[in-house]
Amino acid sequence: MRPLLVGELNPYGIDPQWALYPLPENASGGRLRKILQMSIPQYIGTFDRKNLCYGKWSNPEARAEARVIQASKDHEIIILLGSKVCQAFGVQYKPFERLGRYLVLPHPSGRCLAWNDPTSAERARRLVQDALEGKNDGYQADPGGG
Repeated sequence: MRPLLVGELNPYGIDPQWALYPLPENASGGRLRKILQMSIPQYIGTFDRKNLCYGKWSNPEARAEARVIQASKDHEIIILLGSKVCQAFGVQYKPFERLGRYLVLPHPSGRCLAWNDPTSAERARRLVQDALEGKNDGYQADPGGG
């Protein structure tokens, strides 16, 4: 079972196959691929990818799509990208932590200042790699906000 990357929306188009796509390199998928130090085939082969909205951000649409993902048993690991995505899932935004089946990362856009911290990329890689290897380091059972 492949982990699922969940982003906000794709400004390059609404076709689901392009969600968090690793090209262009300066787009969110390309930035995330570089942060995780994966080749393009490795990135595409490792993750399923999904955006919550198409066209423009909508909180009701995002929450509805998050409920569909949460109800599905298709993914044991769901990687939430950014605070808006976490909010749609009802998961507290705690970057670089695992909360139940959720891994929380800052949004990989060029506007997210959390990536300016020189330790951020290593923390993200370690969190994702541990999850891929089945390690539970930093696992927290309660994914709720509060």
